[in-house]
Amino acid sequence: MGWRRVGDDSQELCDLLDYLLDGLKTLKTSIEMGMRLDGKDETKVDSKELWCGGLLRDSTSDEKTIHVKNAKIALRQMKDARSMLSSVSKSLDDAIQTVTSGISNDCRGIGLSHLPDDLLTYIFEMYVEMSVEFNEYVDEKISPQTLASVSKRFRQIALGCSSLWRHVSLPFPRELLSLHGDRCSHPIIHIDTFRDSPPTNLEKFDVIPYSQWRGLRMVYRNEDEGHLYFEHLKSMIQSPLEALENLLIWNENGEYHSEEREIPPSVHLEGDDLDTLSSWQMPNLTRLELRNVVPMGPLHCSLSNVTSFSFGVLHFEDRGDMSLDAFRRLLESMPKIQDLQVTLADVTEIFDDALPAPPTLPHLTSFELEIRGSTSIDVVYRVMTLLNTKELTHLALRLFAYEPSNKESENLFIAWLLAIFANRPSPTHDESIPFVKLEDFSLEVQRVRGDRKAFHLMLCAMPNVQSISLNLPRDNELFFEKEMKSKGAFRRLRSLRIKLPQACPDDFTAQLIYLNDFLRDGHYKELEMLEIEFRRQRSAAPSKARLFKMLGDKLRWIEY
Repeated sequence: MGWRRVGDDSQELCDLLDYLLDGLKTLKTSIEMGMRLDGKDETKVDSKELWCGGLLRDSTSDEKTIHVKNAKIALRQMKDARSMLSSVSKSLDDAIQTVTSGISNDCRGIGLSHLPDDLLTYIFEMYVEMSVEFNEYVDEKISPQTLASVSKRFRQIALGCSSLWRHVSLPFPRELLSLHGDRCSHPIIHIDTFRDSPPTNLEKFDVIPYSQWRGLRMVYRNEDEGHLYFEHLKSMIQSPLEALENLLIWNENGEYHSEEREIPPSVHLEGDDLDTLSSWQMPNLTRLELRNVVPMGPLHCSLSNVTSFSFGVLHFEDRGDMSLDAFRRLLESMPKIQDLQVTLADVTEIFDDALPAPPTLPHLTSFELEIRGSTSIDVVYRVMTLLNTKELTHLALRLFAYEPSNKESENLFIAWLLAIFANRPSPTHDESIPFVKLEDFSLEVQRVRGDRKAFHLMLCAMPNVQSISLNLPRDNELFFEKEMKSKGAFRRLRSLRIKLPQACPDDFTAQLIYLNDFLRDGHYKELEMLEIEFRRQRSAAPSKARLFKMLGDKLRWIEY
């Protein structure tokens, strides 16, 4: 018997509705008697009684025979009813969507209206920060003006919070610059290359005096454009930048240079541009960021109060533009530096032959290193020689070897680890422990697995570490083995986080077994938390059970 479409006959449709209503009334009666559609045995509703009870020829006989003719009629009726229910269900879905769309904005508005002012201000600040993109371009569409136009309360908060107006960009109209200047007395000035704005537009910044700048974030396409910027700023800045707290200078030509250009791009900052930067007095500067910018001479500007420094050389393959001695002088000019971030992408050569003496950085305790592409082992090793690793308490590594992943990239990754964790002499600490004071360590790796020797060297180089976070690729092997205990690894470990965002079923089960064996003897009594995050898999359940039996509430298991 084939399926047929329910027609447009009104009487037929009404009969089907009556049929459905009768069945629902019978269902209601059954539920009132304690029965359920999903019940079991005697508590389960009999679906035949519910929808085709009339087909039972004789309820008192031992065998209930169903007439074929009546059965065909009943089957057609039930299929037609099911088709109608599908139409009714779709109609209900459409109504739900219509009502949801109609009230969603009102619901969000009501929800926001119940938030206290301080929390709403925090949300607005996060919203405005989204306007600043990676290349320092400031999107005018994401602005405090937009917030102020929503409602009277939003306007009061937006106009009363100066931090919402702190991002000021070169292409802004003068009226908008003036408005930001009125609302925020110490803004952050962005000079970006996202739009084809000529450098002469820098003259618009006389609307906000440079003495009020809290931050200056300057991005230029190449040395020529950068020179125009420095020339204009030289004519503007004639007295100390008293309010300046953070400074970014970013030369993009190392990343996006044209192959047709006769003179290759350079990261060197020298000549008049170096003199201009060196002439700036910035007594309150605490944060300095340089990307593809290496000052080739001493900076006479005051960097004595800088506590955080970010330095990056990006995409200079097969060229020797990285001067280690210039980098050392730069570090030496910041004696109070506490936090150092270094990014090396495709840096294959350093043109200094001899290793310079490391600078004295008595306050440096935090180091973050990102290595990408084909950056050479020698570059990594030479940069590490400038640091007294034995005084570091925080270390974060992000290691991304070039694609595709193969034996060559595996070897390069292993060599990076060996260069970072190699033993270096020290007059004050055990020479065999390069990170003896390290308390917090994080490692993020993509595409490569690593090997036993490098993994052991890394973890045994930090005997006093208390927190470890590992973000690893799918096929990475952890190599948690008992012999590491004899070398003092993890003796003060309190938290261990292992994240494998690409791991699939069976990828990590063996590693959990190794980890279980590693922790089994109770050697790590100070451990407070073990967090494991990866894709859901059934095969990991036994290992999870063993770890939970051993760690109890210390285990955090995250599956997605």
